[in-house]
Amino acid sequence: MNRFFCGLAVIFLWSTAPQAEPLADKTADMQKITVTEQQAVALFYQNNLSLLAAKFNIDSAQAQEIIAAAIPNPVFTFTTSTIPIARLRPDQRNAPLPAISPQVEQLIETAGKRRLRMESSALGTKASGFDLLDTTRVLTNAVRRSYYNLLLAQKVGQVANENSGHYQEILKANSIRLKAGDIPAIHLVRIEMESLKAQSEQDQAQAALSQARAELLLMLGWPENSMKIIAAEVWPEAKPEIALAKHDQLTERALEQRPDLRAARARIEQARKSLELAQRMAIPDVTVSAFFQRDPGNFITNSTGVGISVPLPLFYRQEGQIAKAGVDLHAVELQLQQNEQTIRAEIMKTLSAWQSADTIARRYETSVIQRIEALRKTQETAFLKGAVGLLDLIDTERNYKIMMLDYYAALAGRSKAWADLLMVCGEETRAQP
Repeated sequence: MNRFFCGLAVIFLWSTAPQAEPLADKTADMQKITVTEQQAVALFYQNNLSLLAAKFNIDSAQAQEIIAAAIPNPVFTFTTSTIPIARLRPDQRNAPLPAISPQVEQLIETAGKRRLRMESSALGTKASGFDLLDTTRVLTNAVRRSYYNLLLAQKVGQVANENSGHYQEILKANSIRLKAGDIPAIHLVRIEMESLKAQSEQDQAQAALSQARAELLLMLGWPENSMKIIAAEVWPEAKPEIALAKHDQLTERALEQRPDLRAARARIEQARKSLELAQRMAIPDVTVSAFFQRDPGNFITNSTGVGISVPLPLFYRQEGQIAKAGVDLHAVELQLQQNEQTIRAEIMKTLSAWQSADTIARRYETSVIQRIEALRKTQETAFLKGAVGLLDLIDTERNYKIMMLDYYAALAGRSKAWADLLMVCGEETRAQP
């Protein structure tokens, strides 16, 4: 059980996530490495130093288990007495030998104190394992959000590239129309200005993409070929059992499987064991001793014996330790209640945010995007035929760009809200015991 908790989060979550075997994609004469969301999470579990450092808390708890299970060592005492002074003189070597008495003492703990210490420390190790799972839960959410930021930056870059390329095509077409005398020169100048602005937005999108990639790679530990990594252009799909669940259902789910609550419950059991141990400490332990005595000067030369030593709890009966253990138990019980109340509020806020983000994204997907793309094509065709003016065309292009950016921002917002909902419900660690 102890060794299991050492690698509880890293081993399980690494095994459940697909191994990072990225796919190659030829883009811009450079081999890009496409990484899926699950592959990014797997790389994080493999390389992230913060997650691995959390293991040391479990190592400390395991060491405490060894200490708790230790049996007191026996005490060996050797005494000598009745040393004849005359025997120290060279001419009195035949004087009687001194008396010797070897003795062994063994402390025997009563009332099951050692068993209670072992059970308490085992619960401490269990709680530390759940702490590691909780750290994993929070950090996994951070990885997912960073991954979605990279995916959004890629989409923004694609819109910027498409917009810039589109203006270049319009510029070429209208250069021909200017030569033919179909449009005035001022129209071509306006198109050139919009084209330069699109190129500037393209450069800004590239800088934002590099920043988003750097932030994700920092969490992934900068794996091999880091600067070639791109996010797979797949937004996460919601699980119906969570996405369609009601607030009470999600709250019950979170209260059952959240690792921070499971750690708190383990610490409550540990505090109860500590209180019971403090109460048992009022029962005295027994020290058993056995000795052998050899005294050549006595009538009986050799003798043996046993002894028992028991402290008498007449003045102090561990009242202070018992009171402190009771206070500690009350504190961890109160902490669990506070955590449960916090989780209920988190579920309410996160579920509301997810439902709102999902509604916005679906509205874009079902109506807005199709209409804005159709309007864009219609206005371009109409401008080439002279049916609409330049300002109408520019306004359409701007609206299309804004709408597409808002659409991808809505998809990223929905993905982050979904990741937050998974984190609040504790879904990353739901299969753990």
